[in-house]
This record gives sequence, structure tokens and C-alpha cells, in this order.
Amino acid sequence: MEELAFGLTYAIAAGLCGVGAGLIGAAAVGAAGRNPEKIGDIRGLMILAISFVDALAIIAIIVAIIAKFL
Repeated sequence: MEELAFGLTYAIAAGLCGVGAGLIGAAAVGAAGRNPEKIGDIRGLMILAISFVDALAIIAIIVAIIAKFL
């Protein structure tokens, strides 16, 4: 049962982070389509936003590991 809880703790968070990264990418592509001259700014903001979302996935794995061993 603990293995299932560990797996679900990380899988749900990682899956939702993947959805979030996809939404960020879609929004960035849409913004780049509307303002092609701002592609450099949009790319930088997209990379920053995706790194924040990935940080949430890393936090989720750390919380799952802590919950597993405590």
C-alpha cells in the first residue's frame, strides 16, 4: 500500500506538471503567432515558466520520498 501511495503521490503531481508545461507551451506558441517580433521575450518567459512548473514536479518527488521513509 505504501508503494501505491508513493507512486500516486508522484504520478499525479508529475502528470499535472506535464499538463501545465503543455499549456505554457501552447500559450507561448499562440503569443508568438500574434507577436512574431517578440519571440525572444516570449521564449525567455516560456522557459522561466516551464522551469517553475518542473520545480513543482521536483518538490513532489521529494515530498513523496520523505513521506515514504517517514
